[in-house]
Amino acid sequence: MSRPEINEASICDFIVQRNEGAFKQLSWEGGYVEYLNMVCGDPYRHTRTAYQLAFDMIRHFGSDTFEDSGETVRRYRIFDDPFNGGKNAIYGLERPIARLVKYIRAGAREEGRERIFILHGPVGTAKTSIIDLLARGLEAYTQAEEGAVYSFSWRFGKDFHTDEGGGLGFGMQAQKPDYAGTRGTPVAVLPSQLHEHPLFLIPRKSRRELLEKLWRQAGLEDKYPIPHKVLEGDLDYNSRQIYDYLLRRYKGDWLKVMDHVLVQRVVFSESGGLGIAKIPPEGNVETNSSPVTIDENFKYIANLLSSVSLVRYFGKYVKGNRGLVHYSDIFKKPSSYLQHLLSAVEEHKMDFGEVGCDIDVIILGTTNLAEYQALRSDPLSKALRSRMRKIDVPYLMNYMDEEKIYNRGLRQAKRYHHIAPHTTELAALWAVMSRLEKSELPVSTEVMEDARQVVAKLHPMAKAMLYSGEYPPFLSARERQSLSREVRRKLRNEFPHEGMDGIPTRILQNVFADICEDDSSECITPFAVFKLLDRVVDQGPVNYDFLARQRDDGFHDFRQFTAVLRQRYEEVIAAEIENSIVNVDPRDIEKRIRLYLKHVTAYNRKEKLKNEMTGADLDPDDKMMRRTEDLMEVEDNERDFFRFRMVSRLTNAMTSGTAQVKPGREASAAIDLQEVYSDLFKALHRSLYRESRNQVNWPEIKRRLERCKTREDFDKHLKAEGEDERSPAFTLLDNMDRTYGYCYECARPIILYYIEKRPG
Repeated sequence: MSRPEINEASICDFIVQRNEGAFKQLSWEGGYVEYLNMVCGDPYRHTRTAYQLAFDMIRHFGSDTFEDSGETVRRYRIFDDPFNGGKNAIYGLERPIARLVKYIRAGAREEGRERIFILHGPVGTAKTSIIDLLARGLEAYTQAEEGAVYSFSWRFGKDFHTDEGGGLGFGMQAQKPDYAGTRGTPVAVLPSQLHEHPLFLIPRKSRRELLEKLWRQAGLEDKYPIPHKVLEGDLDYNSRQIYDYLLRRYKGDWLKVMDHVLVQRVVFSESGGLGIAKIPPEGNVETNSSPVTIDENFKYIANLLSSVSLVRYFGKYVKGNRGLVHYSDIFKKPSSYLQHLLSAVEEHKMDFGEVGCDIDVIILGTTNLAEYQALRSDPLSKALRSRMRKIDVPYLMNYMDEEKIYNRGLRQAKRYHHIAPHTTELAALWAVMSRLEKSELPVSTEVMEDARQVVAKLHPMAKAMLYSGEYPPFLSARERQSLSREVRRKLRNEFPHEGMDGIPTRILQNVFADICEDDSSECITPFAVFKLLDRVVDQGPVNYDFLARQRDDGFHDFRQFTAVLRQRYEEVIAAEIENSIVNVDPRDIEKRIRLYLKHVTAYNRKEKLKNEMTGADLDPDDKMMRRTEDLMEVEDNERDFFRFRMVSRLTNAMTSGTAQVKPGREASAAIDLQEVYSDLFKALHRSLYRESRNQVNWPEIKRRLERCKTREDFDKHLKAEGEDERSPAFTLLDNMDRTYGYCYECARPIILYYIEKRPG
């Protein structure tokens, strides 16, 4: 098949076809009466404030819920970054984001006074990214039909300079003059600099009566408030001057004044300076104005309108009006500089030097811990702080979310380096462990007393695992049961500032960057991470503030964290290597699990089992059940409870539909037991390995791996010695690759390390 020819014409056609329809929709413009017809058809949509628009935008992208640490948490999908394929997605910050959304919702419902929202936390906690995604959401939403926003321009026709009812001798008497340019092309168009709401062109009293009537007709009275900004807002200085002049010229004929109004759809764009503005910490002019002296369009209209003076507005609030204004590192500015924000949130007004104007914006800022603490000591900041909503944005405390950040940062590096399994996982665990506090739950009931004793056992790694939804392996089944939903919720909320201290994510990202810069190794392993983490700790609190924390029963013992994770890693690779060295048929393990469940079910029901050969009724095989339970380290006094829980897991999987179902099978036989009983599956697998491990010639495997530095060398070596895929070394490497994702270059040092550490 020949490839289609691509040339300049086909590219142009493609662009035109893709963009023509969108352009027509987004560049809609029409007369004021036409716009009022749209308002009558959907009064809520056409009266939205910045808060309502933002809240509707967040809902537009959707949300879902999940359980985390005993709480139902809502995740808003806009923060998954649907605009760039998840490139800037926010992980693990659902709680602070939910608080921010709650405050925006309150502003949308006008449940209280508006406030300045301050995202407060240590460096590198995605505070700026949260606001940036809100901005990207507004840009996308205002391009959608349901997110349409409208403003207006003033237009003047070629005949505006003539007197009404007569001309200047150029045949104007023969036709009605085109004062507003409605029949021809306007000679001058002046957009509203603050892209004001078109409804401000209706006098306040009439506007209120109109909106109250529309609200009653649409049945919106109990659903949405009529926005007070739309009810009470006024035109900016320029529009007010033009409006009053035209009203005098047309002797109060409001419809003739409206002929000069061109309503236009606007789309928010930070780069285009509309609806979104970011204010850097230094070197910025927020608001200003000056008389028009140079701008030809302004000057032309000023000449058309005698006795009218116009001003040019400057600053971020000109760009951000109707949307959001983002102060980056807001408290790097002195509090005296920020006092104008009081009127911005209380009165919705902004001083532009020569004049003041109504504004409609969401004001957000970011700050770190030190800057906010310094603000608290400034007496001028008291009034400012009373008008703020501070939202703490901590470091992540779920290591699985932290790991996603590292993996995202390593996306490009993976083209040149292989990342060994568990590398980013263990780094993330180290990071979360550094941020945790030692827990001491208050005792209120007997149940809580049992839970408190269990919580007292939680060292940093165990607590980090619990925060990620995993039970530490050393807890018995009964101890796990005591960690109820309520207990986990109390544990998660025990320290309001947990996560506000600890190693910054950026330091771990720098660790990985340092490893990637070393071209001597193609694979990045946990060993390299451990080495660099030790170097971080060696630099001490002079370089890293978090290292100044005092040790507390294993917590904040940063050097010990590495030793603990080394031990965990040794256990993990031991299990993976032992699982890989012997080819165990999963069907054999599944058969053992089904036999165990059959006898346990009969035991729980106090029933007999029928011997398939003789037909005799037999008691459940207690010895067989005990052998299986011993693999799970079940104590004698917990066997009954453990057996009850094992059957319950199968019942829950069958009724909830959460487990994978094998096709072509019925009832319990259709359930994937490897998924439902993953812990028991691993224990049985390990047991089968132990039965055959003495047959493995580890010295021979070590000799071959030491000789062969690449997979190509290894394959040549096997071929030279006349061995095939049944070789234990080949089986080991093949299973580690297929099952766990180890390439030869990262499996080789890990296997050699295991053999060196292996007892005997």
